[in-house]
Amino acid sequence: MKKFVSIVIPRYKETEKDIFPLLSSINGQVGVDLSDIEAIIANDGKNETNPLDGTFLSLFDFDIRQVTCEVNRGCGPARQAGIDIARGEYVICCDADDTLHSVGVLGAMMQEAEKNAPDMLITSWLEEVIDAKGAYQYITHENDNTWMHGKLYRRQFLIQNNIRFPDCLRVQEDSYFNNLASAFAERRQHLPVTSYVWKYSPDSTTRKNNGIYAYQSIPEFIRSCSMAYAEIERRAPQQLEYKILQFILYNYFSFHHPEWQNPKRSAYLKAAEDAFVTNVTPYLHYWNDAPKQTIADIYSQERNRSFTGYMEEETVSEWLKRLGLKG
Repeated sequence: MKKFVSIVIPRYKETEKDIFPLLSSINGQVGVDLSDIEAIIANDGKNETNPLDGTFLSLFDFDIRQVTCEVNRGCGPARQAGIDIARGEYVICCDADDTLHSVGVLGAMMQEAEKNAPDMLITSWLEEVIDAKGAYQYITHENDNTWMHGKLYRRQFLIQNNIRFPDCLRVQEDSYFNNLASAFAERRQHLPVTSYVWKYSPDSTTRKNNGIYAYQSIPEFIRSCSMAYAEIERRAPQQLEYKILQFILYNYFSFHHPEWQNPKRSAYLKAAEDAFVTNVTPYLHYWNDAPKQTIADIYSQERNRSFTGYMEEETVSEWLKRLGLKG
């Protein structure tokens, strides 16, 4: 039976208690026909993740199916296994321990998708954090390309453009997927609603050990983007100049942020800059050939987005020259 939306949920050892808030937030949506919705729980590895009990799943009023991957390979391949069997016109990915933001978000997204048929529909989402006093705080993310959160994709668009999660990325797979989706989408739309809450979990990969993943994983983030750029260059090279300029300046401002300049993180910074040099070198000609005004415009955009209130310790030219990248 065809559906309008398939919600793909990768799962690795999350219990019924862990996933109950997400399934309940789906079940409680108003202004939608739940028969238009299905959830696909993608169990990540048959030896590590037992399927959820059918009695538990029967508590909910929408269709829920499960698919179990042969081996544990991470969120990307698990999501792909779910997308491959999806029956929805659109797919959305949710992590098993997160929730939808409010009871009206699916209805708003589905209404917009039905009206305008976008290839990719992007909403705002909240990141839940805990401050030094133990109080919950929420960071709003808008129009980002790094995470799968709060995004709706037309399934035939993904199929026609061969946009898939690669098996070789256990982390930072979102960046690869979204770089391709944003490059190839003819109809990319932002819906000004907050749809999703990335719940705080001290034991999650991204938050454990005081969030050191944010620094350790950057070389893999850079590799993920580079893999996507290779595909874009092969299929839509006219899209690449802007992406490469933005990528260079994004990393420039990130690496000069005070959080990265902490001496305790010098080894992580060195590894990240080494990965940047290796992966950006094949695309450096886009930077060297770009009009100066284009670089200046993107420089201002990136600085305003992530570096307001700080001062650079070296210019972009000095940084590229230090890294041996000045053409």
